[in-house]
Amino acid sequence: MLDLDMSPYAAFVWPAWAISAVVLAGLVVRAVAASRRWKNELARLGTAAGEAAHTQAAQSAIGPQDSPQAVQSAVGPKQ
Repeated sequence: MLDLDMSPYAAFVWPAWAISAVVLAGLVVRAVAASRRWKNELARLGTAAGEAAHTQAAQSAIGPQDSPQAVQSAVGPKQ
């Protein structure tokens, strides 16, 4: 049989086990909650409206695609 009697040390060992179990459970709950938040954030950013906004912002940052001068000035000084 399993002997869990720790006589004089039980007052220290059992609370230590309990605290460890509570801390580990708290870490698991926190990790699951963070995972759900990031998953929801990723889904929100991955929508079609979000993708269109990202594309539009990227195009406005580099200028029109048919203008080599805009690309030239973004890369470096004119020669």
